[in-house]
This record gives sequence, C-alpha cells and structure tokens, in this order.
Amino acid sequence: MSAFLILSRQLGRVGRRACFSASFQSHLPVTTSAARVATETFFEKNERLKRPLSPHLTIYKLQITSLLSVTHRATGIILSGGLYAFSIGMLALPGHFPYYFEYFQTLHIAAPIIFSLKFALAWTTLYHSANGIRHLFWDMGYGYDLKNLYLSGYLVLGISLVSSLIAASL
Repeated sequence: MSAFLILSRQLGRVGRRACFSASFQSHLPVTTSAARVATETFFEKNERLKRPLSPHLTIYKLQITSLLSVTHRATGIILSGGLYAFSIGMLALPGHFPYYFEYFQTLHIAAPIIFSLKFALAWTTLYHSANGIRHLFWDMGYGYDLKNLYLSGYLVLGISLVSSLIAASL
C-alpha cells in the first residue's frame, strides 16, 4: 500500500512519462535465456519421446455428460444466432413475413427436405428446453449423483428426439 502511495505521489509530481521511463526500465531483465533454454529442452524431450503435442483431448474417454453439455451450449448458440438472423432479416427485407412464407411455399421443396429442416429446428429447440429444465433441477440441488446424471441425460435425449419427431411430422 505504501509503495502505491509513493508511486502515485511521484506520478503526480513528475508526470506519467518521466515516472515510468527512468525508474522502471532500468529494473527490467535484459534477457530470459534460462527460461528459453528450459522451454527448448522441454519441447526437445517431448519430440524425442514422441509425445503428442496436446494430449488433453486424446487421453479422456468421451462421456455422455460432456457430450450433452457441449450440445446444450451449441444448441443455445444456434437458437440465439438464428433468432437474431431471422429478426434482422425481417427488419431489413422489404416485404412482410406472409409474403416470404407464400414465396417458400411456391418453391415446392421436397417433403424429406422440409421434414429434415422442421426436425432440426424442433430438435434444437426441444433439446435445449429439456436440458434447461434438467439444469433447473440441478439448481435446486436434485440429481447430482452419478446414476441420476446419466438417467436424466438419457431421458432428455429420448424426450427431445420423440417430441421432435412428433413436431416435425405435423
């Protein structure tokens, strides 16, 4: 604290440039050769032993909990990005929504493509919602044991897939 007060007092007297230019530059190390040598020997040793560069991704077994977590984040990004793109598009385009809806109906897109698009939209929405409810239960303190984590994960996947198939077939 006292060093800060002395520094701020000196800064107020002589100005920022004069304070930092003379006193601090003389105390900086000129070279870091010891650290550079240690780093070089570390990388040389790893190359000699044929160790992978980043083993942090290759040494772990992929688990459903981590897969569901990444998928929840990805669906959130997709849904929010799609909402922003649709909203900005509707504001920027000259026509109204019914005009573009009718335009896409006149394109006569094949039924499997329409079903796939409806399923993708329904699944991202319903999966993110179901997994969000799962997170709300965690916030209340329920379902933290390993058995319930896996059970709720499979339940979220099942509910989202079945409800998405039903919603896409409407």
